[in-house]
Amino acid sequence: EGRVLLPPHIEPIRYDLKFTPDFENFTFAGVTTVELKTDDEVSGREIGMHAKELCFECASYTVVDGEGDGQQDAEEIRVSSKSTTVTFLFEKDLPKNATLSLTIKYIGFLNNQMAGFYRSSYTNIHGESKIMASTQFESLD
Repeated sequence: EGRVLLPPHIEPIRYDLKFTPDFENFTFAGVTTVELKTDDEVSGREIGMHAKELCFECASYTVVDGEGDGQQDAEEIRVSSKSTTVTFLFEKDLPKNATLSLTIKYIGFLNNQMAGFYRSSYTNIHGESKIMASTQFESLD
């Protein structure tokens, strides 16, 4: 109990992650594109996923295969800190049996908790302490 599972009718196929760290403010800008496959049982206008310590700017998708209506922008972005999820709500129902390209823009925090995309430090060959960003991205337990 307490574990949040995502809907089985939308399957992530491929992720493209781009991060621009800001080591002075311990933040990063992110753009993620996820290739998603919907099945014939997908219903509704929502795409949900796990997210923690992120501030979302926008999200949109396009249909990669078949016919689509061009870019679909999220009308609403709902973040649940309690369940550590984000839900993107679109104007139209998601297409069935389609491949979607979902692009998400966000800002994150480079925490020092060794979770997500986080900051760490090291000492270089000159004995100077430096900051770096690291990740242990993996599936949820």
